[in-house]
Amino acid sequence: TGAGAEVFAGVCSSCHGADGKGMEYVAPNIAEFTPELVVNVLNHGKKGAIGAMPAFDRLNAKQKEAVGAYISSLSK
Repeated sequence: TGAGAEVFAGVCSSCHGADGKGMEYVAPNIAEFTPELVVNVLNHGKKGAIGAMPAFDRLNAKQKEAVGAYISSLSK
């Protein structure tokens, strides 16, 4: 999942942390998310207790799948 790791490092980690475990008052722990949930959130965004996660239209379907697979590997 090299492509997923690259997308995660460049896009996700600034808010969700390098380990995907999130940061208090910034972003939630996503390390336990399934690949399908990650892709759904990237496609549609998500309103949470802290704030709103925007949809990421600049990522293509393959990038979204790759980052979803990478994120789900963080909890293993």
